[in-house]
Amino acid sequence: MITTTELDVYVVDVCGTLVRDDTTLGLLRHHFSRDSRRRIRYLLYKAMTARHSPLRLSFIVAERLTGQHLLKHFAVRLLAGDKEVALNQSAAEYAALLLAERRTPSVWSLLEDPLLSGQVVLASASLEPVVASLAAATGARYVASTLENHDGVLTGRFAVDLTGHKEQALIEKYGHAVLAGQVCVISDNFSDRPLLEKAFRAYVVLHRASYRQRWQGLDATFLEVDE
Repeated sequence: MITTTELDVYVVDVCGTLVRDDTTLGLLRHHFSRDSRRRIRYLLYKAMTARHSPLRLSFIVAERLTGQHLLKHFAVRLLAGDKEVALNQSAAEYAALLLAERRTPSVWSLLEDPLLSGQVVLASASLEPVVASLAAATGARYVASTLENHDGVLTGRFAVDLTGHKEQALIEKYGHAVLAGQVCVISDNFSDRPLLEKAFRAYVVLHRASYRQRWQGLDATFLEVDE
C-alpha cells in the first residue's frame, strides 16, 4: 500500500482519478439506457460519443480549437425535460456500479485512512448527482458542477460548470480553512494544476506514460494506471 504522511485534507478529482470513467458521459449513458422512453435520446447520445463516430470526431477537433469541453455541454442538452429526481436515481445506480467495478486501485490505497477519518473532499467538474452519490457512499464531502432546473425539471443546461474553478468552489462551500492547512491534491486533470502546485503533497494520475511531459516543473508523485 502507498502511504502518506498525515495531512489535513485530501482534495480528490473524480473522473479518471477516483474512478476510471468520464462520469458525466457515463451517467448520461446509464440514464438514457435504463428507460425505453429515452431511446431516441440514447441513440443521439451514442452518435455523439461512439469512438469512431464522425460527430464525436468533430467535437474533438472543435474542442482542440476552442479549448472548451463542448461535447459534455451538448450531451447534457439531451436531459432537457427530464425530472431531476429521475436523474438522481440513475446517479445512485451508476455510482454503485463505479464503486464496484471502476475504482482506481492506487488512488483508493492512498485514501483508505483519510476516508475513514472524514478528510476527503471530492472536487469534480462532473455532474452533482453522481458526485453526491459517490460522496454519500464513501463519507466524503464534495463540490461538483450543477444543473439548471425549473421546479424539478431539468433544462439541459449547466447552472455552474466547475471546470477550472474548483478552488473557488471549495472556498465558497467550506471556507478558506479547507485549503489553509497541509493539503494533498490528487488529480489527472491539467486544469487542476493550480491546485496541485499549491498542495503540500500532490499526486498526478497518468493514464499514459507519455503524459508525464505535460507536467514538467510540477513537484508531484506520479501514479501510472493501467487502462
